[in-house]
Amino acid sequence: MKVLPQSLRRSKVEEIHETLRREIVEKQWQPDDRLPTEAELAARFECSPATINKAAALLVQAGLIERKPKLGMRVVSNSERTAEPAVQLDAFAFIYPSDQHDGIWRTLKGFQDAGRKTGRRVVMLPSGADYQKEMEFVDRLSEFDVKGAVVFPLLPSPQDVVNFSRILIASRLPIVVTEVSLPAIGVPTIIADSFHAACTVTRHLIERGASRIGFLANYANIPAVTEHYRGYLWALEEAGLEPPPGGVVLDPEMNPDFEHPLSESTALGHRLLASAAGALDAAVCTNDYLALGCLHAARERDLQVPRDLRLASCNDYGLAGPDGLTLTTYKIPQEEIGRRSFELLDQIVAKKPLLHREVIVRGALVQGRSGG
Repeated sequence: MKVLPQSLRRSKVEEIHETLRREIVEKQWQPDDRLPTEAELAARFECSPATINKAAALLVQAGLIERKPKLGMRVVSNSERTAEPAVQLDAFAFIYPSDQHDGIWRTLKGFQDAGRKTGRRVVMLPSGADYQKEMEFVDRLSEFDVKGAVVFPLLPSPQDVVNFSRILIASRLPIVVTEVSLPAIGVPTIIADSFHAACTVTRHLIERGASRIGFLANYANIPAVTEHYRGYLWALEEAGLEPPPGGVVLDPEMNPDFEHPLSESTALGHRLLASAAGALDAAVCTNDYLALGCLHAARERDLQVPRDLRLASCNDYGLAGPDGLTLTTYKIPQEEIGRRSFELLDQIVAKKPLLHREVIVRGALVQGRSGG
């Protein structure tokens, strides 16, 4: 949890925590009882919901309540658990959705290699497509003497970003986030240079003769995709071009299916091609999955890549298209992101000053046949 510099605010958190703790221990609240909402408790204690959130985090750590997104706070016990962690790991954790995703797997490998070199034990915690489980892991890490964690989050919607941010603010352990930048809450992050990625691949398509270049993204509620879009627009403006009518799809959500990873991206590819009504000669996609989905959608519409439609991706996941078609993409050094996220977490745990709370890593263009 962040250190609150104002002693008065810290004492308010402790005062609320102690009041609710006493009420639960004295059985004014029974197991399975729902506590009032954070807004209701904020009104009762005349404070902000963020203050209630921090006090509730202490109750979770004591084993008195549990919190779940959309379900609120529930009493689980009238007795505090001992402060001694159940398992003595003295480890760093890496929390991630699935290692079936090439970018995550490479980030994970970099994190593991850094741990191996320093002799620090590392714990891998896959959460699947359930981001709520990811947040539950963050909430319970201290039970196992985990000193801190790197989180590669999966946040399908804007509301999920809000919920995840609140968990991070309330966390008592050091957290480093990869992939997603959340500058408003000040959590240290390691991210790729998304602006440079999109600008680079868009310039490449222009150099190959494309002039009606569309843009396809999901997960568009996160800052990285916003930076992708800005980089795309910047490169177009440099060349005196504009996005074609109907040629931009920015879907705010993401619905990952690790068993059928191209199902959503193919549907979005059809959406882009339909909305542009045949006006595109190229498209910039924010990652390889979207590029392949767009490729499949193009073929289903009797368009050939790259003859009729050039495609480029802003994030290389090591994927290849049908018939061995290689993608023009932007290769991000994911192993370096994993390594540097470990190093940043190690600095925080050792209470060393941080020069930067956001580290940006730049990659390079990989030319493939899809870009022409």
